[in-house]
Amino acid sequence: MSSRVNNNPFERRQVMKVNQEKSRPLPPWMSRMRAQWVEETVSETVKADNCLFGVIIGPGGSTMKELQVKYNIRVLVPRKGSKDEPIIVEGKDKTLVKDAVLRIKALIAEEKERRRVTTPVSQTLCIPKALHGKVIGLKGQNIRPVTQALKIKIKFPNKNDNSDEVTLTGLPDQVDQGISRLLNLVTRFPPCRG
Repeated sequence: MSSRVNNNPFERRQVMKVNQEKSRPLPPWMSRMRAQWVEETVSETVKADNCLFGVIIGPGGSTMKELQVKYNIRVLVPRKGSKDEPIIVEGKDKTLVKDAVLRIKALIAEEKERRRVTTPVSQTLCIPKALHGKVIGLKGQNIRPVTQALKIKIKFPNKNDNSDEVTLTGLPDQVDQGISRLLNLVTRFPPCRG
């Protein structure tokens, strides 16, 4: 085997010059900058459904910018459509990162509650078929005040249907109140004897 020796003095000088540049100490201002870059950042993750990312971003990114400025952090929200990727909160101050995470969790909880309260639901209640007419009343006089006051829909089965199921549809709180009012109406009437 032969070892290749570089006899060209110009090339040798370039190689030595490159090696010397790497071994030179950095100027103080550059080492301070490097220390800032290398400084450890604290990061935490927040799990949320993809449909709730918009709450954290806000209109035109305003909520996210506000969080970043207020807490001096960086918020990384996964792209739309990504699955099971958490929101990442990064910063240099551990307490500010924790405060930002708490604020993000609060935003998510508020939005979940808002959606729960404003999303219509349906619940089924069993009322004996023999009492349906009495609960509805003549021309709906018993049931109409309930549906109008609570802004819910109450659906009784057809006369030909032997089902006891009555369906109430509306906002969750109103449906719960409607069920209690219907049960009050049912208890006013004596049980049917067959």
